[in-house]
Amino acid sequence: MADKNAPDTFRLLISDMCIENCDIVKSSDGFFMVNRSLESILSKKGIFDFPDASGRRLECSKFFDDWFLYAVSNEKEYVYSLLKLREQEHDAEGSSLADGDTPGVTISFISFDCSILLSCLEQPTDENRMKLDAEIDRVVARRGQRHNGALKRYFTDPRSVGAYIVADAYIKHIASFAENGRLPVPERYREIVQQSIVHKHSKKLTRIPSFIDILNQSSEYVVCDNENIFIKNREEPSCYEAAAILATHTGNTSFFSFAAEVEYHARFLTPLAKIKIPFLHGSVYDSAIRADMTIGDNEFEGPAPFHRSDSKIVKRQYELHGSKKISEYKNIIS
Repeated sequence: MADKNAPDTFRLLISDMCIENCDIVKSSDGFFMVNRSLESILSKKGIFDFPDASGRRLECSKFFDDWFLYAVSNEKEYVYSLLKLREQEHDAEGSSLADGDTPGVTISFISFDCSILLSCLEQPTDENRMKLDAEIDRVVARRGQRHNGALKRYFTDPRSVGAYIVADAYIKHIASFAENGRLPVPERYREIVQQSIVHKHSKKLTRIPSFIDILNQSSEYVVCDNENIFIKNREEPSCYEAAAILATHTGNTSFFSFAAEVEYHARFLTPLAKIKIPFLHGSVYDSAIRADMTIGDNEFEGPAPFHRSDSKIVKRQYELHGSKKISEYKNIIS
């Protein structure tokens, strides 16, 4: 039976046996996340592909496997959206049709219309599959969208704990891919390590490799040798292993940096930020409307305060959350 405290759409998905109670993680302040991808939810109803505009059949596992539902409270109702948890993939290599391969986390601040998903699950016609694909694309990729006010209010509040729940889920997700105690580092991180050797005075290039060196010195074993992260227990990675995963996959050297980056993006969702900037091929608003934490290049790299532990925004996150454990912030719906 679905938990009465879960958002309506999540309860419907449970009733329809697309997810289970244990798939829902909720925070102490009303943030909810389904720890099962859209691709997995669709597969429960035998939906494994969808047609594109030209009629080609595209695999859900190549496009919807990284995207997860989340919700926050907006007084008497919930606002839904999507977030990305992506490992290092190779789906787009060669001539394969797929989304990107670069690992990282994205939190969209655009509301997602769950009725389109529910209609597709109930009647998986090609028309409904195309509508779902269009809605997902609108939320996760299409430019010219508007943010949802409730999502902005939640993530601009430094007291919010949703970003910590997402970071923890991502670490557990990535650790699950370790085999025989080894987790290969992302391809982009390998490139950064090689470039940092050549350009050893570049703070941008040496930031993460230097952090990994410090991490190895602080632990009792080599956590990361710049080729692999060594995971002793992939179900419960240590704090050092978690830090190595977060740094090499998202570019954030702590949970506080990760949460600060999400907050930083949300704070740019203002009318003034919509002014077009030529070198961005758009506006700051276009870049901020989806908080994108990745080891790859992005517009906010460089002097970004969320990458400095002594910046005001990161220190505030630490002051508010530094004495807490993630387990105090979350629980599984039961």
